[in-house]
Amino acid sequence: MPETKDKQSVPAVETKDKCPASTTETKDKRPAPAAKTTDKRARTLEPLTSTFSASMFTAADELSTSFAQATPYPHTRIAPFCSDSLLRGVRTEMLERLHYTQKETDIFKYHQSGDLANLDGLPAAEQAQLPCLRQLRDSLYSQEFRDFVSRVTGCGPLSGSRTDMSTNRYMQGDHLLLHDDVIGDRRVSYIIYLPDPDAADASRWADESGGGLELYARESPNSWAPAECPEKTIRPRWNQLVMFTVLPGQSHHAVQEVCGERERLSIQGWFHFPQPGEPGYSVDQMQQLWTDGAESTLSQIAASHQRAHGTQETEFMAFPKCIEDTSIVSSEDKTELRLMNPEYLSESVMTQVASRFADDSHIELAQFLNPAVASALQPLLNAADEHDKVGNGHMAAHGTRGAGWIINGPPVVRRFACLQSAEDALGVQLMDIHKMFEGPAFARWLASVSALALRGRRGAVRRFRAGLDYTLASPDAGSSCTTLDAVLCLAPGTTWLDGVVGGYHCYVDSGDGDASNDGSVYRAAGDDGILLTTPASWNSLSLVMREPNVVRFIKYVSAHAPGSRWDVSFEYSVDE
Repeated sequence: MPETKDKQSVPAVETKDKCPASTTETKDKRPAPAAKTTDKRARTLEPLTSTFSASMFTAADELSTSFAQATPYPHTRIAPFCSDSLLRGVRTEMLERLHYTQKETDIFKYHQSGDLANLDGLPAAEQAQLPCLRQLRDSLYSQEFRDFVSRVTGCGPLSGSRTDMSTNRYMQGDHLLLHDDVIGDRRVSYIIYLPDPDAADASRWADESGGGLELYARESPNSWAPAECPEKTIRPRWNQLVMFTVLPGQSHHAVQEVCGERERLSIQGWFHFPQPGEPGYSVDQMQQLWTDGAESTLSQIAASHQRAHGTQETEFMAFPKCIEDTSIVSSEDKTELRLMNPEYLSESVMTQVASRFADDSHIELAQFLNPAVASALQPLLNAADEHDKVGNGHMAAHGTRGAGWIINGPPVVRRFACLQSAEDALGVQLMDIHKMFEGPAFARWLASVSALALRGRRGAVRRFRAGLDYTLASPDAGSSCTTLDAVLCLAPGTTWLDGVVGGYHCYVDSGDGDASNDGSVYRAAGDDGILLTTPASWNSLSLVMREPNVVRFIKYVSAHAPGSRWDVSFEYSVDE
């Protein structure tokens, strides 16, 4: 899971007169503030036998064998792993004593608490209200449990001074897209599941409820890119612990969107490599993250290249000659542009559009297609979604695409269906629009309203399926030259307007180009880096002049969207 919490913050505690019921004895004694090098053994509140299932430790060798043999990469799940009464106390404290902040970027949307590593920074009175959380945290990072984790995973020594964990509440619509957890010196990832233990299906969530942990294999032994579809899905379950080693380009996973009304409550965290001064520390220990340390740099280069591979088109298709502002649309061009609303071909309207674009460098043109064309197209789009059971609370099944469509990836930075050939009436109409966008007549119209000289174009017809698809603000989502983006959005309905169901188009200033290890630059940029956001809508053309340092993304389309977000998306290279 990506790192999102502020390491300097402490969990906000809602003060109450009574602590939650717990079978553990708590001491009204505030330990000395923990320095970054303090071993958590000094702060363990109770013996491990009062925290964890005794059978878990006796099964360490068996767990180690199954861990090593697990696919698509080494992992294990243990249930039950913890004292039921203690975990119920943890759940009560999480729900009643902690404050959660909703967080949303291109790669995730969920509610998260502060860093539980900083519980010791709380006033003594507030610490006393979190006895179960403190016992669980200290037990997890105790020497004994870290030795158990090392034995099961074969990962070697783990840090006792580096605590890294937080609590998450995934509510309806919340999700976490595909990534590999490679940030800093993380060594082992873990998730503790705490759904309602008294619910009728507490032992296993229904598939249609979402919230499952998806594990992805590599698409091939020679590739670092993840496969198109997950190989395994682990459903939320009360008192379940899931662990896996952090492996660059291999430990790809995602959390499905929560589709039902029940929330997915969990604790996520990481064990880290030993820190300087700790037993087992080595200056070159990070090389262990790669199968062959000597190939680390080459592997990263290969991973970056493969991530970039699969963009709409790798090269711009040049026009015979640079297309510049003509100001007047010829009768021949009007014939080629017959799919457009004729109002946008009138000289007066084109002048208004040009003036607005000159001021803002972007514009939205509603009702862009000819009304007759749009009216014929909309029922075909709706019928495709209805046939594939896409949207309105249903997650599209992996592999759903339709005749003539392929899936564009890799999913570590993008996933959507792309039209390759016209195999039915819908494909024919969409391909006709694609041909218009590709042709010189449309480029001349664009040059007239934008006052830009256009050298080439590339583009695609895309379908973002509800519950599956997105693009991330990754480094390769940018361009090496200034472009004019022309995106015709074809998303029926008005549910999209507030952005809750996603599908919006967002432009972000990537700054110096630094990106997180999962490929996303949006999180590093923050809200200050957002330049423009346009919601999905029906029959609306978005024109945006984009400079090379600007990247863009389509926000994950929720299963609760009314259907797919369809569009015709083109980029035109600008002669500078």
